[in-house]
Amino acid sequence: MKKKIGLIGCGGIANGVHIPGYLKISDDAEIYAVCDINDENLKKTAEKLNIPEERRFKDYKDLIKSGLVDAVDICTPNHVHCEIAHAAIKEGLPFSVEKPIGLDFLEADKLLKAVEDTKTPSFVCFSWRYNTYARFVRDIIISGHLGKLYHISVRCIKDSGLWENRPLEWRFDKNLAGTGVLGDLGSHMIDVIRFWGEEFDGLFAQRGIEIKERKKLDSDEIAPVTTDDWCNINAISRNGVPITISVSRIAKTISNLIEFEVIGEKGRIKFTFDNGEQDIEICAGDIDTKAKGTHHIVPPSSYEGNQSKSFVDMLNGKKDQYTSELLEGMECQKVLEAAFLSCEQNRYVKIDEIR
Repeated sequence: MKKKIGLIGCGGIANGVHIPGYLKISDDAEIYAVCDINDENLKKTAEKLNIPEERRFKDYKDLIKSGLVDAVDICTPNHVHCEIAHAAIKEGLPFSVEKPIGLDFLEADKLLKAVEDTKTPSFVCFSWRYNTYARFVRDIIISGHLGKLYHISVRCIKDSGLWENRPLEWRFDKNLAGTGVLGDLGSHMIDVIRFWGEEFDGLFAQRGIEIKERKKLDSDEIAPVTTDDWCNINAISRNGVPITISVSRIAKTISNLIEFEVIGEKGRIKFTFDNGEQDIEICAGDIDTKAKGTHHIVPPSSYEGNQSKSFVDMLNGKKDQYTSELLEGMECQKVLEAAFLSCEQNRYVKIDEIR
């Protein structure tokens, strides 16, 4: 039976990632109701999806209690992720939630306990798990093609924090976002590393704010930015693999660049995402193979994924190795919390400290 999804939050992530995913699986699911506190966002999204007035909501509580949907997809700012998820649990509704799960580990952990107590199906949106190239690299690593891993390096940098006259949106307010690029970009990078088979053991992190003030959304008043513009993490995996992660939203002249490089005893693989253009470089094997240089690979289409489909498959009891339920997402939340604690206390933090 086709699943009816209630979309809560009609902003950029909903329209850019979630909605296109559902439209590709129209035989299995449909966005049946939408909710947003912003009238313009609500109207625009509802009209795009041909959703009538009676299935448009300003208050998420009304949508959740309406009885119209089989599950909800939470695409809101971070500070209401857990609040909305708890409301869904009370009504017996499965949910999908954007990362990070909550403002901090404790908030997210309370949600996990509620999920476990009620056995509510839950899903965390780590969109890079559904990237064709990231999935292909995963198979290369897990198959042992690179041998024992020596080092993983990740760089995710963009200029989104430098857009001219960008105001004090929710991402720049710690009360609404929790953290800045640490949670926004770092959560993806952390999850990809875990997705590729390495669990974090401990880390040292640093972060900073460079654009210290912005104009408020509703006035000409200038207010302080309270979330990080950049963050660097030096970590060790449980397998002893050194990991470096660098994330930034103030990379002048760089629109959107992500580089993953994994070096092992048999060679290396590098996955680059440059403003939509993707590439995999690999040089691995015996000495004669390496002498032939680097090869560029386009993954087979069979590696293509769809986050929305994975959520709907989970609702139908068809989980696979890519599915990230809340328990899985909490492992990323622990690493984020450890990085935050490291920045605050200027020390190395073991992941096991987070509980």
